[in-house]
Amino acid sequence: MAQNSLAQLSTQPDNAWPAILDVIKQNINIRSFTTWFAPINLIHLDESYLELEVPNRFFSEWIENHYNELIQNAVTQILGDSKKILFTVKSKESTPDSPYGAQDWVKSEEIKPVTPSVQSDYVFSTRINERYHFDNFIVGDNNNFASAAARAVGDAPGKTNYNPLIIYGRTGLGKTHLIQAIGNHARLNNPDTKVYYASSETFTSHFISAIQKNKVAEFSAFYRSCDILLIDDIQFFSNKGKTQEEFFHTFNDLHQNGKQIVLTSDRPINELNALEERLISRFKWGLVVDIQPPDFETRLAILRRKCDESELDIPEDVLEYLAVNLVDNVRELEGALTKIMAQVTFTAAEPTIDLARGIVTEIAKPDQHILNIDTIVQYCSKVFEVSADQIRAKTRKKNIVEARKVAMYLSKELTKHSLVTIGLHFGGRDHSTVIHAIESVNERMRTEPTFRSKIESMKKHMEYNR
Repeated sequence: MAQNSLAQLSTQPDNAWPAILDVIKQNINIRSFTTWFAPINLIHLDESYLELEVPNRFFSEWIENHYNELIQNAVTQILGDSKKILFTVKSKESTPDSPYGAQDWVKSEEIKPVTPSVQSDYVFSTRINERYHFDNFIVGDNNNFASAAARAVGDAPGKTNYNPLIIYGRTGLGKTHLIQAIGNHARLNNPDTKVYYASSETFTSHFISAIQKNKVAEFSAFYRSCDILLIDDIQFFSNKGKTQEEFFHTFNDLHQNGKQIVLTSDRPINELNALEERLISRFKWGLVVDIQPPDFETRLAILRRKCDESELDIPEDVLEYLAVNLVDNVRELEGALTKIMAQVTFTAAEPTIDLARGIVTEIAKPDQHILNIDTIVQYCSKVFEVSADQIRAKTRKKNIVEARKVAMYLSKELTKHSLVTIGLHFGGRDHSTVIHAIESVNERMRTEPTFRSKIESMKKHMEYNR
């Protein structure tokens, strides 16, 4: 496209947006295009950014998480360079017929342009996601110490004894949210604070590129100019001797100058065996805290918060089902809810436990040999010649009730789930129903030898086939 045509497009939004959409349409299937891009309107375009109007916050989050690069590539192709992209949510007043309108105009964080692996001119940019704040970090028994330490660092970076602050825990538990919340909080208190966030892999790739371009001095000066340096996943420094040496000197420089260092790891620092001892010893200068998987109440609170933020109403029993079944990873938990929201918003699906069950199965992908409640239900359905759905349903037919009671009994005997959890797997029944079923099976086993033999055989079969 000729330069003057680009210039004309850049000053005429009505011409630019259809051209951008044409590029996008060529790179995704028509259903995705119709679902995600047809509802978008361009309401502002200038030399620095585009502003796009979308139906709701959930819509903007989905676009950002799934189509960021596609949009940026299309914008660059049509307008000649990348631009910041802002989303504006339609207000109820502006779209009275829309069921998704927000209370007022709300801009999401910008979509960051794709940047080269090293900032060759070392222009400072925080790389922090502006969504991550302490206010939207759900605190529970699993993370309250880490959260309190992070808040203290955010309030007074470099001025506490928590330097470095190291947060460790398994993937998907909120470590990245917490350390980026430190950066956002510090900048809110003092906008001039120089905060930089990078993964250890980004730090490494920047360092390698600096070596190749003979710009190591610039690289070092850039990282050591930070007031707060946030480095994610330091375990990936393992077996990278030169990178560890550079980070060692960066660490020393920042620490000696009273600058704050915050690190995350997927394991305790004494298990980072492939890191140099001099780094490990410095990590011990500050505070090391852990984040554990959230308990049921915390998982449920996370889901409720996400529903509130997305302005979509998902039934409580569906949220409880997700919280019961996705226990180890907050990212998976939120991902499951996002899928349900997408189904509800764009296919008019009902947000039911059956929908949640299908999504949980897709996400969790349990090993077929792992014994769980759903496995027990499936086995009982075969033994009693009824369907799994009938066992979970409200029907009172005698043969189905018998299968249901036995499945509840075996679930209690063969899994570590609570009575409440078991009840949720059987159509949302309460714990008293589960207790009654277990007592009923125990009584029959005491008085009916044939029935006892059948149940013991089923139990042995399931234990053998774990």
